[in-house]
Amino acid sequence: MGTMTNLVWRQLIKEKARTFTTILAMAVAATLTVATLIGINSARHSMYQDNIQNTGGLQFVLSKVNQETALAIQKKADISESVRYQQQGQISFADQVPNQPDSPLLMLPKPALQRLIQPILLEGRLPHNEQEVMLAQDLISDVYAVGKTVAAQRNGQRVVLKIVGSYRGYAGLMASDGAVTTGHFDGTKNYAVAAAFGNYGNFYAKLKKLTAQYHVGSDQQRVNELALKRAGESRDVKVRAMFVLLVIVVLSVIGLVSLALIYTSINLSVQAQTQRYGLLRSIGATPRQIRQSVYLQALTLALPAILLGLLAGIVGLSLAFHELNRIFKASGNTFQLLLTISWWPILVSGFFMLLVTLLAARRPAKRAAQVSPIAAVRAQSASRKVSQRMLRQGMLGRFLPTPIAKLAYKHYRRLGWSKVTMMTTLALSLMIFIGFTSFFRGMLTFSDETISRQADVTITKTQSLASANFSFNPRRLPGVKRGTVTGTTQVGLKNAPQAFHDRLNVIVVSDQTFGTVFKDQPTIITGSRLVTNSKTGKRQQQWDTPKDFAGTLELANEQSNQKTLTQPMKVVTKTAAEMTDWLVSDQSGLVLSASRFRQISQALQIKNDDITYAIQVLLIKPSFHETVASALRHELPHAALFDQIENDARGSSFQLAIQVMVYGFLTLLTLVSLANIVNHIFANLLQRRRSLAMLQSVGTTPSQIVRMLALENGFLFGTSMVIGSLLGTLLGWILHQAVNTGITMAFQVPWLEMGMAGLALLAIWGIFAGISFQIMRHQDIDQLIRVG
Repeated sequence: MGTMTNLVWRQLIKEKARTFTTILAMAVAATLTVATLIGINSARHSMYQDNIQNTGGLQFVLSKVNQETALAIQKKADISESVRYQQQGQISFADQVPNQPDSPLLMLPKPALQRLIQPILLEGRLPHNEQEVMLAQDLISDVYAVGKTVAAQRNGQRVVLKIVGSYRGYAGLMASDGAVTTGHFDGTKNYAVAAAFGNYGNFYAKLKKLTAQYHVGSDQQRVNELALKRAGESRDVKVRAMFVLLVIVVLSVIGLVSLALIYTSINLSVQAQTQRYGLLRSIGATPRQIRQSVYLQALTLALPAILLGLLAGIVGLSLAFHELNRIFKASGNTFQLLLTISWWPILVSGFFMLLVTLLAARRPAKRAAQVSPIAAVRAQSASRKVSQRMLRQGMLGRFLPTPIAKLAYKHYRRLGWSKVTMMTTLALSLMIFIGFTSFFRGMLTFSDETISRQADVTITKTQSLASANFSFNPRRLPGVKRGTVTGTTQVGLKNAPQAFHDRLNVIVVSDQTFGTVFKDQPTIITGSRLVTNSKTGKRQQQWDTPKDFAGTLELANEQSNQKTLTQPMKVVTKTAAEMTDWLVSDQSGLVLSASRFRQISQALQIKNDDITYAIQVLLIKPSFHETVASALRHELPHAALFDQIENDARGSSFQLAIQVMVYGFLTLLTLVSLANIVNHIFANLLQRRRSLAMLQSVGTTPSQIVRMLALENGFLFGTSMVIGSLLGTLLGWILHQAVNTGITMAFQVPWLEMGMAGLALLAIWGIFAGISFQIMRHQDIDQLIRVG
């Protein structure tokens, strides 16, 4: 251990109180850095794990490969999990849906069924043998329903399979039009491998290398892109760049406040040891050695601070995640936040804090090296240059009523660079708090007016018009407030008026509803949404169809011989707002009775009479959603059900997690900023204790000195508050403009955040005044004056 190192250790041990407070201040900054980086990493990993469950933990599928290639891929060192399956034939549904391509018949062994199909099972069960099959959701119909049979071609032979279930074709890695059975592999062709890399980092580069090695084309690949996007992995360079940019921006903000906090702590320590540095210079220490001792002292303090910050950040995140997961579980939500501790957040946090510490120590080290030995021994500070502007009374000074107020304002004007540093630090802290807090509050409470109104519970099924039960009354179900039973399809339009498209939605209702609600009048219901004009940036109301149209439309159907049949129809238009007593969700289209639509279908010779039959309900209370959903499944088996209440609960839980993480970050950021402000104020007070003691020696009372200091800080806080509020409002507006592209969020002046910041400064101002009074009452005036 060298001499300078030994001296640094002795000084730190000697000044235990100052050492402890400096480490504590650094630890707060380190906690913010560690908690932020580990929090971001844990959040993205949690979202990845939540979404990857839909594909059984597997990330991608490579299909249409031979058996040898499939086995080789499974044996790759970087493949952690994998299953194989095989296409063994096809099923034709052309008799029900003209021009429908054949669906692949996929044979999945039991492990593959559990991994790939069980998470997306919609109705029924998994196949138990080769005579059973599951169909994708879109293939289920009245003819091909669960419990019925379907003919298939398997390895060149015709087989009849029993339908035992259905799966969500668009939710996993399986084909959206596939049929799934089980059994044994046969032959060496048409294999597929579903697999996952051990680490999803740099996923697309690894996938590209793998597919290039085995000559797998892009049309043979399917990827769980949603889960990977949640983890920050995407084919789009912009998405990956956005994640990196987020980390850089967050670290920049943290670095800004941490730099000011650590600089103040180190600078205060250096100023308190000015005499010591002068004595070292007088016995031969070089300026370089003095600088090195300051850097060494800063690094010595930073290392335990980083360890404390790492411990505090991990423990704090662990407690927060545990409480959030408890809330999620109580609300019936399966989403869980997983604390993920990996090497890169820890290394980046440590390196970042060391870098900030060295930057913060640079100026104090330079100042310590420039200390004059004689001036230091005499405890004389370098005379500060006072400009003519500082000597002038100033406009505000002319209106101050008391000598103490005038003296406080004079001192405030003569603070020089100390005032600039304190004001800049305080204004930036206020800017960050006001700007970011107001922006995130607006984002997290934003309600997009363009989002359509949804029913609480909806169940839909594609079936023929003849089999649709339009007489079903949803209100007889317990807990239902209102409900609609409709069938939707589309018809063509010929010579359509301007603003109409070439096809029009048709909403089929019961004859009774058509008579009582619509007075037997074909009615177009039109909805609207707010869209942002790309040129002006203003919101405009856009209607699905003209809201004031009344006249004749020509319904049309183009035949295979290119002959078009038409059917004129007089219609009126009503807006969705006018139909709120009947509508339970936003729907647009031409409303017709079932019998009227049958007549039109016959006149237009529409052969395919399939409609999307839907029951939509609004509930008396959200708590009824499970009971109503069960009743609707019983009424309409093998149908797709959408529970908006459950979806909202999941969304609100996820939003709660985001709110806690965002506001936790802002809270830590605010604490660092407050610590910085307090550090500055008390550093200034300790530097001026001798001059304040001289004021006391000539008869100035402690209460008068405290009033003078309080007024000085009042001028400082007030000026910084005005500047910080303006800059914070500007920052909030810039962030608002940056995200205000796809959605339209009105900007609001952050009065709430300004009020919170003002109250915080008022509290600090009051606490400082009380502590200053105690210091002035108990300080030894003679000792402070004799030191000079």
